[in-house]
Formats: sequence, structure tokens, C-alpha cells
Amino acid sequence: MHFEHPLNERMRKFLRIEFVLAQARHTLHGRTAWDTRATLSHLLEILDTLGRGDIKGELIAELERHSLCLERLRQREGVDQTQLGEVVARLRQLLDRLHGFPGQPGQALRHHDLLSTFRQRAAIPGGAAPFDLPALHCWLQQPHEQRQSQLESWLGQFDLLAECVDLHNRLVRETARRSQEIAHQGCFEQSMDADRACQLLRISLAADSRLFPEVSAGRHRLTIRFMHQPDLSQRVVLCRDNVPFRLACCGIS
Repeated sequence: MHFEHPLNERMRKFLRIEFVLAQARHTLHGRTAWDTRATLSHLLEILDTLGRGDIKGELIAELERHSLCLERLRQREGVDQTQLGEVVARLRQLLDRLHGFPGQPGQALRHHDLLSTFRQRAAIPGGAAPFDLPALHCWLQQPHEQRQSQLESWLGQFDLLAECVDLHNRLVRETARRSQEIAHQGCFEQSMDADRACQLLRISLAADSRLFPEVSAGRHRLTIRFMHQPDLSQRVVLCRDNVPFRLACCGIS
């Protein structure tokens, strides 16, 4: 069982984009009107996650940084140069596509009438009922194939974004310094290495563990407290046992 904790705002944004894209992919192929509604909600969540920031510029900066780091590995012995070359080529391809991509991902959808109306009504509890949105209700009665084709067209505007975020997050996760640790009486503290920037923490517990970590991380110190919730109606409490876990500091350059 793995838990992740981002250590900077950009990594936090990329993890959220990965999450909302995965939600949309999951419900996309559902055949009912409820599945279509769920996919529309996830589509709006993607747009809200992207916000007004320059996501394209942030991706270009991160992928270029990855490319430079990987190029330095060409001088090291024991590195699979074939695999390295494939990843570097993939990064360059995505960078070329990003530089040539007009505007921001999903920009056209921000002014789409049906989606804008759905967003406004969905902000009200129960506000997206059929009598509130008769145009949407009418479209939801169309055959599944027609609805899915339209959803695929809308979500297709995020294909390049998804490819870039997926590759970035995979490279961060694979670039890790791993260690086996013990949280004594449920608590673990460690000084952060200021000379080795870490973007993401991955905390691994036994598959049958009922514990979960609460993480506090700053520039100089990392604190992890392992909590559990025996009764879901009550507040979580600190585990007082010694907890073995695996810690990975990812994205170290």
C-alpha cells in the first residue's frame, strides 16, 4: 500500500491533474446517463484544476529539466543507453508538440455553452436536475455511442497534457532514494538534505496495514505520524506501535 505526498506546488498540481484525468477515463466508457454525467463532472474538474495558470509553460520547464538530467547520464557507466535514448527522444517529441500547441489545454472548452451552464448549475446542491438543465437532459437521452463520441472529442483536447503529465510523474517516481525505516511509537522524523532536492515522498506500508501517514515536510525537516481510525465515526488517533515502512524520496536531481 503506497501513499504519496508532494513537496512543492508544481508537483501537487501535476498529481491532481493525473488524478482527475484518471477519473474521467474511468467513467468515459460507462453506458448510462449517470456515467455520462460523472464524466462531464470530471471534465469540469480538469478545467478547474488547470485554473488560469500557464500549465503548458510549467510542463515545458519540467520536461526540459528532465531532459537535461537524463543527458548527463549518458556519461555514466552501467546505464542502459538504449532505454535512456528512447526516454530522451520521447521527451524531445513531447516538448516539440508542446511548443507547437496553440494556447492552453482545454481552452476552447471554457467557453462551451453546455459545459458552462452545467458548471454554473452544478455549483448549486441538486442544481443540475433535469428540470434545471433541459438541454443537457435532452442530450443525455441520445444513444450511448453518440454521447461517448462527443465526450471523447472533449477529453481528446487533454491528450497531450495527459501524455506529458504521465511521463513527468513516472520519471519523478523512478528517480528515488529508497530506505527502510521504523516509526517509533508511530512517529518518524528526519532532516531534509538541502543539497538534494526532493519533489515527492512515497511511503509504503504492508498491504494489510490499517494505518495511514500524516506528513509534515518543510525545507529542513520531515515528520511522519502514522494514524488509524478503528471507528469511522470517531476521530483518527496516533498509532503507538513501532511501524516499519519504506520511504522513497523521489525526483532527486
